[in-house]
Amino acid sequence: MLPDYEPLTGPAQDVANLMGAFPSALAHEARKAVAALPETRLPWTTFSVRVGDEAVSIPYRIYHNPSKVDWASLTQAQSELVECLLTRHHNGYVREEYLRTIVGYNRVWIPPFVIQLVGEYVIEILRVIRDNIISLNTSIYSEYLRSNPQFVDLIEQRVISYWNCYYRTRHREDYVGYVGFQVLDYFKALR
Repeated sequence: MLPDYEPLTGPAQDVANLMGAFPSALAHEARKAVAALPETRLPWTTFSVRVGDEAVSIPYRIYHNPSKVDWASLTQAQSELVECLLTRHHNGYVREEYLRTIVGYNRVWIPPFVIQLVGEYVIEILRVIRDNIISLNTSIYSEYLRSNPQFVDLIEQRVISYWNCYYRTRHREDYVGYVGFQVLDYFKALR
C-alpha cells in the first residue's frame, strides 16, 4: 500500500489535472475517465508534447491504485484513456500491463504514451513495443513524431544513456544487446 502523506513539493495528483493529458476534443470522455481513478496525494510532474495542433501535459508518473479504478463505470473510450494514464504508473509491471493493452489502439493520443516508454529503462517494456511495431498505425505515429522533434531527440538521449549505463559492454551495431536502439531506429525512420 502506498503511504498516505502530504507531499513536500509539487502539486497533489488531483485527478482533474490529468484531463490535460488528452486533446480538448476528448474533454467529456477524459472527465469521466479520470473521475474513475482513486485520489492520491503524492506529488507529480508532467512533460508536454503536441497531439495534433494541441499541447498536452502528460504525467511522468502517477500513483493511483489500478485495482481501485471503477472500470465498470467506464465506456470503451474512457477505459482507453485510463489505460493510457496507467502506462505512466510508478510500477514498471503496471506500465507494462497497460502498454500491452494500448499499443494496438489506433488513436492519435496514444503515441506520446508509447514513445515515452522507449526512453525508460525497463527492457521488458521495450520488448513489448518492439514486438508490436507491426501493429502500430504508421501515419499516426509519423505525424506525432514530426510534431515533436525535440521530444524524439530527448528519447534518443535517454536510450543512449540507458544503453551506456547498463549495456555498453555489448556492441551497439549488433542491436542484440539493447532493444531500445531497435525501437528508436524504427521511430526515427518514421519522421
